[in-house]
Amino acid sequence: MKNILLFFIALMISHATLAGAPLNESSAAALIEKSGLKLQIENLPEMLDQQLIIMESQGGPLPPERRARFREAMLKVYDQKRLLPRIETRVEQALSPEDRRQILKFLDSPLGRKIIAAENAMASKEAMATLEQEGPALMEKLMKDSARLALIQSLDNATQATDMATDTNIATALATNYALISQSNMPDKPSFEQLKSEYEKNRLPIRMQMAQAILTGMAMSYRNLSNEELADYLAFANSPTGKRYFLGIGRVLDRVLVEAAFEFGRALADTDRKAI
Repeated sequence: MKNILLFFIALMISHATLAGAPLNESSAAALIEKSGLKLQIENLPEMLDQQLIIMESQGGPLPPERRARFREAMLKVYDQKRLLPRIETRVEQALSPEDRRQILKFLDSPLGRKIIAAENAMASKEAMATLEQEGPALMEKLMKDSARLALIQSLDNATQATDMATDTNIATALATNYALISQSNMPDKPSFEQLKSEYEKNRLPIRMQMAQAILTGMAMSYRNLSNEELADYLAFANSPTGKRYFLGIGRVLDRVLVEAAFEFGRALADTDRKAI
């Protein structure tokens, strides 16, 4: 479980770099790349692999042929070439061209670039190892600095980081479990909606675990940013455009992942029928 939490920290905090994007760019594709959505979609198969490992540790390993079919269906459903056009369409619906222009202008500002660089630095395995080793001491120090703690907690709330991590965790766990149930010989299989309802019942404990992980990750990621810089970032996140940005991106990702979870179960069931 610790490994997947560290993976979520890196994924939910990091942004993708956008090389050579014009300053007046307002396309949804540009925003998807710089916001980190594209990076999250690219990493979904790895996240699902992590979820499968957790489930296998609890219920036993899958036979090799079933695991192969699981991966075949997963790579088909979660192909970025398949999901990114959906996300692009929904981002265009959720954010106006002017919103997208203002968001990209902030991300391309000196502070925005500094934030992106700090967050990208968290995406490496080396950074995750450092976080695991130094995280407890870093959090102990943060708890003694009430002003900085309040800033980071406020940034978490404003950027929807914990909520997005929780949504993604639930969606990937739901996808994995529903796919495995679809592949099983259970006599009374729960429907997708029934299974989704069970996961939603556990949202609060999942969110509490994610909140602690995200707080630790943000403390590490932003350790070289001053309180003034964090306050400026918070001001953007709390602006009308910033609110529409973080809320809109979160909703888009959640909807697309829930749809993909349902499609994953159906795809795996189809793959199994063809194998019989």
